[in-house]
Amino acid sequence: MQAKERLYLTADKKALVGEGDKRASFLYAVPGDEIPADAAEKFGLKEGLLPASAAKEAKERANKEAKAGENKDA
Repeated sequence: MQAKERLYLTADKKALVGEGDKRASFLYAVPGDEIPADAAEKFGLKEGLLPASAAKEAKERANKEAKAGENKDA
């Protein structure tokens, strides 16, 4: 899996957090970096994103698709 956002380890190295998170201590990956499958599973990554980021991206994609559908009907 490839990272799609900057990911950081917390000081205790038990969690991954996104850019700007106050708990970020060590840079883990930047977009395009390969993330081992076991690490992706351990940290709950989905499609190279943290769960919150993946949910946000899915919501934005759904909104975009809905707007595109509205434009076709008009």
